[in-house]
Amino acid sequence: MEKSVYTTDNKVRMFSSEEDIETQLSSIIGQDFVNYRKKWDAVNNFELLTDFPLYLQVELHQICNLRCPTCTIGIPEASTKYITDQHMDWELYQKIILEAEKYGCPSLNPQGINEPLLSPDLEKHIKFASQHGFIDIMMNTNATLLSEERSKNLLDCGLTRMRFSLDAATEDTYKKVRVGGNYDSVMNNIERFIKMRNESGHKLPVIGVNFVRSSMNEHEEELFVKKWENTADFIAFQEFVPPETEFDYSSLFPSDSIYRTDMQEGFNCQQPWQRFFIHNTGAVCPCCAFFSAELAVGNAKEQSIYDLWHSDEMNKLRSIHKEGKFWENEWCKKCVVSNCNMNEDKLLQIQSNKN
Repeated sequence: MEKSVYTTDNKVRMFSSEEDIETQLSSIIGQDFVNYRKKWDAVNNFELLTDFPLYLQVELHQICNLRCPTCTIGIPEASTKYITDQHMDWELYQKIILEAEKYGCPSLNPQGINEPLLSPDLEKHIKFASQHGFIDIMMNTNATLLSEERSKNLLDCGLTRMRFSLDAATEDTYKKVRVGGNYDSVMNNIERFIKMRNESGHKLPVIGVNFVRSSMNEHEEELFVKKWENTADFIAFQEFVPPETEFDYSSLFPSDSIYRTDMQEGFNCQQPWQRFFIHNTGAVCPCCAFFSAELAVGNAKEQSIYDLWHSDEMNKLRSIHKEGKFWENEWCKKCVVSNCNMNEDKLLQIQSNKN
């Protein structure tokens, strides 16, 4: 979400988004970061096909200690379909990181559908990536397990960006959207982490707070900004995305959700041009959708990431999204149609305009 403006009593307040932080990161990390973000912009405009993904999301496991009603793990129908008890072994993780180093991959998120701090050796994974060429390493956490010791370890391991997934500005709403978490404990953990970073002289990671907009919390958006605008480095808002395509999740959409609005010009997904999501099973997927395993193009246990990136399947997927013809892939069509107020007539109209 770009920098946003909230107006209350005729006063305009602005807050920093993650995009605004890039100038700060450029000054800290240097020209390599600047070059990487220029490539990122070109990729997002479908102007550049890189030799290797610019961004890898590597899922070490699929375990969480919360049961949020907007997440795959917290929804029984979605959990049964997509959640496994497998853990990615260290050898596979090393294989992925070392291949990425060979091709100069700059960006990593060592998590997926999970709470990353449930990996006791998470910092080892981050440090290994930092030592092997990654310059932008990020993660989200619910902060329930962010002890003082874990905070120190995370500050020292090479992490670039830390986002805290909160989705609420008050305890009452927090109990509804972050089921199983303790609001006061989480607030204390985050405040301690920010204080430790500031007092230790660490410039990184930059620290953000995350708010997934839903019908349960949309009334607290402005309060969330007010709570964090002078404490966190940035504030990130995201839209709720259904965790699978078969059931109706419309009751969770906020009242003004972009996913409740008819598409007028079609849809172009940038993710197959940016990234690979590598699941705990080794499945290599072209996007971060909860059901992305349905789009797997191979497995990192048996195949190289480079070969999968240049496979016919990925080239076709990139082509249809550059052209806005999402319906030519079964799962992309399901994703777009299920997330939008799109009936068959509207889909046919978009197809006609593109053909």
